[in-house]
Amino acid sequence: MKRLTLILALVLVAAAAHAQLLWKVTGNGLGRPSYIFGTHHMAPSTMIDQIKGMNVAIEGCDIVVGEVEKDSLMSPEVQARMAQAMVAPTDSTLDKLLTPSEYSIVEKVFNKYFSTLGMKLKQVNNLKPNAISTQMQAMQAIKYFPNFDANSLIDVMVQNRANEAGRPSAGLESVNEQIDLLFNGSLKEQARNLVESCKQDEFFQVQSAALADAYLHQDLDKLFSVMTDATMGGDSEEAMEALIYSRNRSWAAKLKEIMPERACLVCVGAGHLPGDQGLLQLLRNEGYTVEPMK
Repeated sequence: MKRLTLILALVLVAAAAHAQLLWKVTGNGLGRPSYIFGTHHMAPSTMIDQIKGMNVAIEGCDIVVGEVEKDSLMSPEVQARMAQAMVAPTDSTLDKLLTPSEYSIVEKVFNKYFSTLGMKLKQVNNLKPNAISTQMQAMQAIKYFPNFDANSLIDVMVQNRANEAGRPSAGLESVNEQIDLLFNGSLKEQARNLVESCKQDEFFQVQSAALADAYLHQDLDKLFSVMTDATMGGDSEEAMEALIYSRNRSWAAKLKEIMPERACLVCVGAGHLPGDQGLLQLLRNEGYTVEPMK
């Protein structure tokens, strides 16, 4: 349950320390600075102009680096692979993983978020529980962003602006790695987690509201505190290692190779940025100066 909760928070939330979204990386032999931007996947692109130094970062970089290379996600092959990864085997559809009473619990919460769209749980009965969970969590988060526009999200638009300025895109992870993170694993465990999250839906509404409010106000100390609360799974060392710390180490090693050759604008879910094992500190440990943009 804690692992799933933390996954969902990382999918949706970006956090950084000290109420700052955009950071500059210099020193340690770099000829030009690179930049690291913490994103929130539901935040509106209208926030871009409120972020100090964003235009400088876009104009100053040679390449924009996301968790996954942006354009590859839109290829028909990758879209088909993602869709396939979300589908459960025929002997493990949701109605077969859950008891009738458990199915009813999930159905009630699902209807709360999707009934206005004319969708019913039986229409997604063949999806893996984690696929259903992520969609429900997204719908829950959207409620707290009044300017939400699926075609104009902050993380995508920052990368688009960089592309329009002639900067190419790259990724720190492969699509397969992201698929493994989100959708692979025991379906029985996913199903149990889905039921438990539905039982605690009111709690998660409070958490989603707190996360959205903190991000909109760029109060990222508060946002990170909410996201790493024990009830969100932040006290699970195993989950934090799998979902954050090991990936941070991998990303820091890759950026250490890229940044001397090309100034980067790195756009990642900024739950990866703060803390002793966060991406910012790992870069400092390598001898870089990492400071907020002003």
